[in-house]
Amino acid sequence: MPISNVAAMRADDLKQLYAVYGDFYQLDLGEKQLSCRVVLELVAHERVPLLANRLAEQQPDLLVVMMNPGSSKPIDDTYRPRVVGLEGAGARPERVLTRPDNTQYQVMRVMAAQGWGHARVFNLSDLREPKSLLWRQQVEQLADVPGGERHSLFCAARREERERLMGERGKIPVLVGWGRDAGMRFLAEQCLSVLSGWLLLGVATDAEGIFYAHPSPMLQQAKERWLAEILMCLQ
Repeated sequence: MPISNVAAMRADDLKQLYAVYGDFYQLDLGEKQLSCRVVLELVAHERVPLLANRLAEQQPDLLVVMMNPGSSKPIDDTYRPRVVGLEGAGARPERVLTRPDNTQYQVMRVMAAQGWGHARVFNLSDLREPKSLLWRQQVEQLADVPGGERHSLFCAARREERERLMGERGKIPVLVGWGRDAGMRFLAEQCLSVLSGWLLLGVATDAEGIFYAHPSPMLQQAKERWLAEILMCLQ
């Protein structure tokens, strides 16, 4: 599909092609709970299994890593995610229908251009906080909590869970686009260490290759430029 056609695809067009499922949980820290999401599945309607939880068993065509889940939430406002401690973020995964956002639509455009039916989205941090300042504060607070590093799927302690979700190294490409916030440098470096040996797709924004442009910048022209650069990498 030509880039111009893909870039012109609207949200309603993309929702006709793909469904969105997320795996949410509440991280119990005793005095408070933090909203989190482990993974997001962007999947063609015809590839959704009868039992949505079985999406976890399917190999996607693309892996994606971004900064954090932001304001992502289930479509069903009455849904209550499981509550887990720091040791159990990956226990009893669930896949529930989730509201897509502009960033996910950009990933869908890449999928549509390539004829892909399934992308699995991770984040540098599971913490589901749309305000960047508050998100950074949460990350900093967890740094002082024993086991607090587990908010990131890319920490050493969650290796088994991560490998189960990602599959065999190098089998499929990984789209990276976590932005350029210097406050997440450690998380970005941790993730890149894990991704060594994988085929990375992204628009680097620094000479070191630590930070990669977010898929959905504010300006429409910038969105289209990002999309064109990613699709060029895939030619």
